[in-house]
Amino acid sequence: MSGIGTSASYLYTAVLSAGNADELNRLTDEWLNDHIADEIVSMQLAAAGREGGDTLYLLIVYRGERRVRRA
Repeated sequence: MSGIGTSASYLYTAVLSAGNADELNRLTDEWLNDHIADEIVSMQLAAAGREGGDTLYLLIVYRGERRVRRA
């Protein structure tokens, strides 16, 4: 198994949620446009809720730039 070439300090997560697939697609497109320079490591879709009231969740793990703090 090969690594993805990053360390945990460079990995970030985002969770998008919506009440239907069309709304989730719209939110996902917006998020991807805002993070065009970031490398997507994985995306996982999940649904939760009761009948007729399900919420869709999209977990995005991505590699961002390391931020340096200065004293």
